[in-house]
Amino acid sequence: MASLINCSGRIASLLLLGLVLAGCEGSDGAAGADGATGAAGPPGPPGPSTGNGVPIDSTDKINIAITNINVPAGGGAPTLLLTLTNDLTQGLTGLPAGDIRFTLSQLTPGSNGGSSEWQSYITRDSGGIPDAQANTERGTAGTFVDNGDGTYTYTFASDLTAYPAGPVYDETKTHRTGIEIRGQAPISSNGIIDFVPVGGAPTFERKIVDTSTCDACHDRLEFHGGPRTDVEYCVTCHNPHSIDGDTGNTVDMKALVHNIHSARSTYQIIGFGGTLHDWSDLVWPQDIRNCATCHDESNANTPQAGNWRLVQNRAACGTCHYDDGDPTNGEHDYAIEDGVHPFGLVFTDDTQCVTCHGPDSTVANGDVRVEKAHEIATQLASEQFQYTIIDVLNTAVDDTPTVMFSVTDPTNGDAPYDIQNDPEFTTCAQGASRLAISIGWDTRDYTNTGSGSNPAQPISMNPLTACGGTSTDEGGGVFSVTSPTSIPATASGTLAVTIDGHPAVVIDGSTERISVTNAVDYFGITDATPVPRRNAVAIAKCDDCHNKLSVHGNNRTDEPEVCVVCHNPNATDARQRVPVANPTDPPTDCVNVLGPDDVPIDFKYMIHRIHSGGETRVPYEVCGFGNSVHVYDFIYPGKLNNCEGCHEVTRQNPTPYHPVEPGEILGTTISVGTDPTPIDDVVISPNAAVCSACHVSDLAKSHMEQNGGDFTAMKAADSALISSGVETCSLCHGPGRSADVGEVHGVSDFQFN
Repeated sequence: MASLINCSGRIASLLLLGLVLAGCEGSDGAAGADGATGAAGPPGPPGPSTGNGVPIDSTDKINIAITNINVPAGGGAPTLLLTLTNDLTQGLTGLPAGDIRFTLSQLTPGSNGGSSEWQSYITRDSGGIPDAQANTERGTAGTFVDNGDGTYTYTFASDLTAYPAGPVYDETKTHRTGIEIRGQAPISSNGIIDFVPVGGAPTFERKIVDTSTCDACHDRLEFHGGPRTDVEYCVTCHNPHSIDGDTGNTVDMKALVHNIHSARSTYQIIGFGGTLHDWSDLVWPQDIRNCATCHDESNANTPQAGNWRLVQNRAACGTCHYDDGDPTNGEHDYAIEDGVHPFGLVFTDDTQCVTCHGPDSTVANGDVRVEKAHEIATQLASEQFQYTIIDVLNTAVDDTPTVMFSVTDPTNGDAPYDIQNDPEFTTCAQGASRLAISIGWDTRDYTNTGSGSNPAQPISMNPLTACGGTSTDEGGGVFSVTSPTSIPATASGTLAVTIDGHPAVVIDGSTERISVTNAVDYFGITDATPVPRRNAVAIAKCDDCHNKLSVHGNNRTDEPEVCVVCHNPNATDARQRVPVANPTDPPTDCVNVLGPDDVPIDFKYMIHRIHSGGETRVPYEVCGFGNSVHVYDFIYPGKLNNCEGCHEVTRQNPTPYHPVEPGEILGTTISVGTDPTPIDDVVISPNAAVCSACHVSDLAKSHMEQNGGDFTAMKAADSALISSGVETCSLCHGPGRSADVGEVHGVSDFQFN
């Protein structure tokens, strides 16, 4: 009976529902307004695999792209969708969750004059301090799903509101996530994506330095074991909220990088495995005031690059302007950390910095604005000078050449200087004013045989009459000098004429040697049309690290083709490495410190040895001007295998770092004899000379010798190699060969070449 009652009730309900529905039929009322958009739901399950993926362990490079990220309302655990591909755009499958790691940070605008700040949600203990250091989240911590076609989803381990030491979650602030992969092929980038949890594109950014700018020196950033390559990834952990718990030092990116590059002696970090990192002996290869070297405002990828001059605060500026405890070196005269400031000023925040140092400050006539205070007066002064070789007369065999030249001011309508009377070229005390006109031959490979300046040096003339030189005023700002030596009968081909040296300029009461870009030009000896020397390197690449390459007391500046006239295959440091009658105690001269044996200064050998000395642990030790000892054992900041870090591939020279064929260039003299010609020199064959500068092992030397390399060769009077073998390096290491230098060095793998 009960079940019948229940059925009757259901029937009645259905009848009633039918009447209600019938009552709606025929209604044509207007549609109601759309309701508010609901919160985005979690991503749906992955679709069916396309089957187009290939195993991730089959690739030699992994490309990463985060294509979507979703944060549930209220700050739930974010879920992202990422794609891994090879260079053929094939999806890479089979990545273990344990091989991938994620960072996750929130960006907060600066306050009280301070910088904007990233803060990581993910942290770890450091030095016994809980959650002291930002960290990554391993893929096994959350939910990692391989979709089988090169796409993966990952849901973070915690809600954004639940990370114990993370920032106070704000759904309207810019967030960033990135990825690193370990135990697999190298990654092309960290797959950075910026997002706002509530939706829409980020409107507030912090992009200060572009990775390409760092890679100009470093070739490729690869830290913490390799897979951290992008500056935008680094800052997700290296932020003001992260410290090294062992030393208490901050690892904030601006502090870390500034302290490292300024070689701050008190800045140390205890790294992985308890390793002490101390950068106090680092040598920054240019003036530390060149902030724009890293902060490039012309780069569209770094819209906040101008912060170095627009945002002034103690945290940033105090990393270079600090008290190093040494009142004699003058390197850090202005300590502004911990509220301390010159002139007895004390601050509790950074709001007043802009008053003196801001871009619109009028204090001290604007001279303490950040960008004004960082101006390098000597570099500005160098813009006022230009050397020009106008012509060279009488360049045939047995002639005595006459060089016509000028020095002008490009900032003043190329107004000429009077080098015989202007103070810039007549301040002779302590060599403040110097100008040198040199002649070397020949451009196939300089030997300068017969110049009368051994070993293998060019003819050099001093045109500064006030400083003991000789020149003729030809009028109109043109001067001439005539060589004291004629072109020898053994010379042929093309000669080079160069101008180097430095004018003297008084800046703030001090006489400064001003580096000026050198000049070089070519004139035929027997060549009807002059043949310039081959150009294998680009000065712009040198200046990526050096900003303005100026050496030898600011004499030789920004022109490698001037350097090679002296630093040629027949030259060693024998001219400088001479015994001293009464050495100091302890001795500082070359013979007593380095020994009596001379070493090569051939450019192709010397530059490789200088830059490889630290990594190979075979320092390049050479004797310089005035019997001074130079030991190069620094760690080159780039990658030694990136040949295009210095060498420039051009249409005229498409293979600037490949082996040369026998006879193409000269061997490198390692010990000069007593004869004015090179007939009693000891020589390394040319390819072996270059390669052995970096490949220093006995095995490498044996390999070179087995393939025709010779480390005890000799030269004929015309500098041609006399060897027991013939180098066959190009058979294997030439372009397109089985062990092409570019391929075995992985040159094409460097993104910014």
